[in-house]
Amino acid sequence: MAELVRYTAILIISILAGSLIGVERQWRQKLAGIRTTALVCFGSTLFVKLAMFIQDDSSPTRIAAQVVSGIGFLTGGVIIRDGFTVTGINTAATLWCSAAVGTLIGSDFIYEGLIGAVLIMIVNTLLRDISRRMDSFSDKQIKERLYYVSITCDRESEVMIRTRMIQLMNQLQLNFTKLSFLDVSKRETEVSLIVEGVGVEQALVQLFIEKLSYEEGILAVELLQDEQFKA
Repeated sequence: MAELVRYTAILIISILAGSLIGVERQWRQKLAGIRTTALVCFGSTLFVKLAMFIQDDSSPTRIAAQVVSGIGFLTGGVIIRDGFTVTGINTAATLWCSAAVGTLIGSDFIYEGLIGAVLIMIVNTLLRDISRRMDSFSDKQIKERLYYVSITCDRESEVMIRTRMIQLMNQLQLNFTKLSFLDVSKRETEVSLIVEGVGVEQALVQLFIEKLSYEEGILAVELLQDEQFKA
């Protein structure tokens, strides 16, 4: 009778630990809430307890390994990919950790399992804000830059200069959004282009200008403006 009471208490503790993990997920309206994490934790405990009841045929560690493999099918169902955006990874990881907590409790490591449940909840609450702040900081650092470049060359060298420009752009992995030609005189042509990119260093654009200035037929190359704006 005492053994049955202990067994029931362990199962209740497992459900409570799983529910604790799911509070944060439920609060944020994620796919896996309190019930899901509680059931994952509870089920893991049941499987490990089964192995402990039948010690001759199976070991708790072997059953625990099977639980880890089996939980992959469940976690795969909450990961959703929409184009280049993937959601549900954190929820899947939470379910995986819930199974680990259930396995610990089922193996009679009750305090260790409860500590794990509390730490999982702390990770999902505190580190979430830290992660968002880091992402926000990265967005501010990585900006799309526009560089306005003006090139003056001989009209006779225009075709050669245009070809050399494209070669240098490909070599330095630079992109341009606008390219225009204007005859400023009978002998001179002005080429204007806008170089753009995310995180493109000004030194790279200046290297482009420096290399181009050595070409025959180039009269002047100038970086007119460097404007930054948030992508």
